[in-house]
Amino acid sequence: MDEEEIVKFFGKEEVLLSPDAVQFLKEKNDESLLKKILERKGEEVFITKEFIEKLVEEEKKIPLPPVEVKRAADFKPIAKEYTPQLKFLNEYDVSGKCSCGGSVDDFVKLFRDRLKRTRRMLETRAGASGITNISEIGGFAKEREVRVIGMVTSKIVTKKGHIMIELEDEGGVAKVLALKSDREPQRSCFEKANTLLLDEVVAVDGRVSEPFIIANDIIWPDLPIRNLKVIDREVCIAFLSDLHVGSRFFLQEEFQKMLRWLNGEIEEGNGRELAGRVKYIIIAGDLVDGIGIYPEQERELVVKDIYEQYSIFLKFLEAIPEYIEIIVSPGNHDAVRRAEPQPSVERELLKASNGRIHTVGSPSLVEIEGFKTLIYHGTSLDSVISAIPGMSYQHPEKPMVELLKRRNLSPIYGENPIVPESRDYMLIEEVPDIVHMGHVHKNGYDNYKGTVVVNSGTWQKQTDFQLKQGHTPSPCILPILDLRSGRMNVINFMKG
Repeated sequence: MDEEEIVKFFGKEEVLLSPDAVQFLKEKNDESLLKKILERKGEEVFITKEFIEKLVEEEKKIPLPPVEVKRAADFKPIAKEYTPQLKFLNEYDVSGKCSCGGSVDDFVKLFRDRLKRTRRMLETRAGASGITNISEIGGFAKEREVRVIGMVTSKIVTKKGHIMIELEDEGGVAKVLALKSDREPQRSCFEKANTLLLDEVVAVDGRVSEPFIIANDIIWPDLPIRNLKVIDREVCIAFLSDLHVGSRFFLQEEFQKMLRWLNGEIEEGNGRELAGRVKYIIIAGDLVDGIGIYPEQERELVVKDIYEQYSIFLKFLEAIPEYIEIIVSPGNHDAVRRAEPQPSVERELLKASNGRIHTVGSPSLVEIEGFKTLIYHGTSLDSVISAIPGMSYQHPEKPMVELLKRRNLSPIYGENPIVPESRDYMLIEEVPDIVHMGHVHKNGYDNYKGTVVVNSGTWQKQTDFQLKQGHTPSPCILPILDLRSGRMNVINFMKG
């Protein structure tokens, strides 16, 4: 902006600037600073350079968390008595293995890998016998019963209200029709077809009616039904995500209150006894707010240096009791590639003084006390919520369950950027005991077929963008899973 534009901008608001203030703003060339001056000027009608410099310095500052939180002298945490039991299943984590070139062939290999491995899961669930390759259907007699497995490549609603999908395997494409009907099994099949996502792999039972297969049932890979897992050790896992350190919306005071609770300084929720059983903390991404993530983000930052953001984040981690193991996974705001799967945050950004801070990718699979724990930031929840009728941001556990049914964390190609690695790391090949996500800034919990589903919300208050979208977050609510009882404890640090 030149001097004339600056003077004109403030003239409309009947505000005068000193000559050196105009020169200072010209050199800064930051339109957001002009708006901040109007927000903070109060009754002032004459703005000096000193006023602006003071405002700029205040914007830079964020009170640093204490390097050390004092633990209450009478706090005797039982978790301290237990040796941690952690096993990182690295074959499901892309960290250190990013090697693809992003060619068309790479994408072809990725989708073939998805089809092959999902078919294997479907064969386990639906039975391998009787599965027909799509290329063989053309010679079948009319009304013959068939079962096919393929990837959904298109989905449309016909003029008569039926749903037609194209199902593709390595040998051909089949047109599948789910009839709109009040009679079973067509009614149930139609309801399932209505929730199908593009690029997911399913099995279809139906009958041949050239040029279609008339569907009777749609089968997802899904999870087997199991009992909720518990162990005979008095330890808990606490779940965090979406801190957004560096944002002016980060709720630092409430976060430090949570740290004091972990250290036995204050009573909250079920008191210090529960705090003393927390042995593990998982943070599912968006550790910091990042830089250049979305347009005009800079005006919402109080820390505009990515290294300083991580430095502050690390100071918070160091205030967590030393006997607690911390597992850190990235999100779309972190200093890793945006496309999924995401590798872990670089160790130089999280230089810790001991080995209790573990960095993993998104997604990743970690065995904690024998619980297979799937950690994923949850970026694909946006596309699932928009694609499946009945989904909403108010209940993130529902789209999370839909991903579990599909055994795929990001089924829709094109909605979320993906990297065509040699294998599809977004597939849920192992049956998890716990699934932890964040991203949508809303807490949600479920027990789906013996798998604990948890979305840990956020530690950031409602942003301007969320306000415009009508999305109400649930900040500062800490979910804690008791591994002995299977109970999910929830503590709200916004109260009081």
